[in-house]
Amino acid sequence: MKNGSHEALDDTFLTPKEAAAYMRVSMLTFYRYLKKPRSKGGPPVRRFGRNCIRLPKAQFIEWANPKPEK
Repeated sequence: MKNGSHEALDDTFLTPKEAAAYMRVSMLTFYRYLKKPRSKGGPPVRRFGRNCIRLPKAQFIEWANPKPEK
């Protein structure tokens, strides 16, 4: 059962599995993207501890769907 604060987090962040599904790539491919630093074009990542990775949903969607240059 979720409480209000967990639901807000679910709307704010994506798990790597959810992000890979959004991009329609395998988890292996997505983890390769995660190795790339943000400054070199990698996705926006937030790390909570050593093993917990989350992606800010709004920033990730913007990163995954870049606007074409005119």
